[in-house]
Amino acid sequence: MDFALLKAVSRSFYLSMVWLPRAMRRGIALGYMLARATDSVADTSTAAPGKRAEVLRQMRRAVQGTLPPDERALLLLALRGEMADAQTNPSEATLLRRFGECLEQLEQVSETELQLLRRVLSLIVKGQLWDLTYFDDHKVVESVDETTRYTYLVAGCVGEFWTDLGLATLGKGFCAPERRDIMAQAAARYGQGLQLVNILRDIEEDAARGRAYLASFRGKSETYPCKASLEMWRNRAFWYLRDGLDYARRLETFRLRFTAMLPALLGQKTLRLIAQRAGEERVKISRKAVYATLIQAAWLSVWRRV
Repeated sequence: MDFALLKAVSRSFYLSMVWLPRAMRRGIALGYMLARATDSVADTSTAAPGKRAEVLRQMRRAVQGTLPPDERALLLLALRGEMADAQTNPSEATLLRRFGECLEQLEQVSETELQLLRRVLSLIVKGQLWDLTYFDDHKVVESVDETTRYTYLVAGCVGEFWTDLGLATLGKGFCAPERRDIMAQAAARYGQGLQLVNILRDIEEDAARGRAYLASFRGKSETYPCKASLEMWRNRAFWYLRDGLDYARRLETFRLRFTAMLPALLGQKTLRLIAQRAGEERVKISRKAVYATLIQAAWLSVWRRV
């Protein structure tokens, strides 16, 4: 796979790819670019929700290989034009203009990788479509189960994909195959934890838009969770990230452990900042803290947990 597109879209993610075993890089990179493209469309605020939903469904069909050639041509035209022009992030505009290249690269992966990519993208788009339509009639997610389901669709399923792709490409070099189900469940919770960190970090911005992703214990009319609810969700995110750390420690190689462990450690630091600065400002980890976390991740990745 040519990684030039990935480098153009996200230099930071491209640099992190060097830590992954070569066999996993193509599938992970392609999954990232496809998901980033659909996320860019879902977040195109200048386009009507109905239009975004239509484009997302067409993108999903294109990935599934069920979109007729004439409709595929119209989709790529819309992505290169209206959708790309509406992006404020130049890299996201670039990705949408080159979405056709991602579809071409899908044709070059193995059948196993193709099915895994199609499954994870189908789930992600399902979550994005829910996000686009749910808040037409609601200001707050009304149940814990619904919040949990949403975090699984847009992030938890990525942990499962990562696990299955690792086993498909590396076999025992990824983790013990007989532990697949336990590992995949932990990876799903890990992904959900990372998504909860994002939601908790962006809670002020989302409230200003009249939407709240975290079910509140104070009733359906609340657009900002009460203190007890926020504490519950922070605790849940923290424990999900603990599952992620345990997952990372059980991977076979230093590179895999380091790559999987770093987001969990950064997520935990973000949660602590959120708890300390609740309501004051959007938290951001300092560059010094990032470097310290890199060293911590490297140290913790030296030994594998049996």
